[in-house]
Amino acid sequence: MKVKVLNIIDAKTFKAVTSTYKKHTKYQKYITVYKKYLVDSSDQKVEVGQEVEIFGSRPLSKRKRWSLKVNQ
Repeated sequence: MKVKVLNIIDAKTFKAVTSTYKKHTKYQKYITVYKKYLVDSSDQKVEVGQEVEIFGSRPLSKRKRWSLKVNQ
């Protein structure tokens, strides 16, 4: 899944956001829905605003269930 880096929390964790368009059920207008994730970066460098790819992993903490995909 492609996400955008929103905030760097510490050396191993960052917050990422993704957006999708959905149609409102009553008004039939398209709205933007945002979803935030806590991602484990495993000591890889990321910058705010950078687009990265993440994948689901085992629970690493209470809210952290995603890991950064390693680019090779």
